[in-house]
Amino acid sequence: MSARFVYGTERKLADLMSRELRALPLVGLLIDGVHFAEHVVMAAVGIDERGAKHVLGLREGATENASAVRALLADLVERGLDPNRSLIIVIDGAKPLHKAVVEVLGSHALIQRCREHKKRNVTDALPERLRASVRSTMNQAYATRNAGRARRLLDNLARRLEHQHPGAAASLREGLEETLTVMRLGLPETLERVLSSTNLIENLFSRVREIGR
Repeated sequence: MSARFVYGTERKLADLMSRELRALPLVGLLIDGVHFAEHVVMAAVGIDERGAKHVLGLREGATENASAVRALLADLVERGLDPNRSLIIVIDGAKPLHKAVVEVLGSHALIQRCREHKKRNVTDALPERLRASVRSTMNQAYATRNAGRARRLLDNLARRLEHQHPGAAASLREGLEETLTVMRLGLPETLERVLSSTNLIENLFSRVREIGR
């Protein structure tokens, strides 16, 4: 790797990690950990009122633990993120992430559980022959854009699964209400779609992998 490339990326990263955030009209914050070899990089991406995306911060750690997330959020607050303003926080189902978000942002954090992680967790607990149909049912529920109807469809699915596949049913019910947070807010469809999962972060890191090889 050339010295020029290293120098240039170090400067860009330093600029990114010190950028003032006070003027950004953020409505949502996506947080997820991405694995690079033995490293886990926690990333925070903000979504503003127009749906534009802003990479806000990174934090390296060994795992997605609460202390790493607290440090990441504390850095964002120090740089101007208002902890007293309601903000949609999109995370996966990891308990350390949830704990850290609540500790730093409290009741102002409207937590949205990533629907893609939820679908993956449920289908991973099922035999191969059932996975496609269960994923399709969950997709249909989330596509209704009506929280009450989506909850009924997902509750019905859990009841159908609980006898022969209790693990999948329990996975579906765990944190289910938080997978519907953005649906209750009446957001524009495109903004709701962006804020319903952490896929955006993985897409960004895929681009990094492609460039960095």
